[in-house]
Amino acid sequence: MSLIAILFVLPQAAPGNTLATFNFAPVAVLAVLIYAGGYWFLSAKNWFTGPKFQGTAQELARIEAELSAPGSVAAAGAAGD
Repeated sequence: MSLIAILFVLPQAAPGNTLATFNFAPVAVLAVLIYAGGYWFLSAKNWFTGPKFQGTAQELARIEAELSAPGSVAAAGAAGD
């Protein structure tokens, strides 16, 4: 997928493009990267903390055990698929 993305932003014709035939995809990608990077370094890194975990590891283990137990609603639904 990365190779295709790189190929699509390469020039479509030989050097000497005019403004009418210029491929603006690299310019647009660069503008988005500069904007996103600037936003992160100037603002978001100071307040963004990432995903918050809800519950403890023990609670998660208990929920997973309940869902994988024979006769549970989730186990019955998975078996019928």
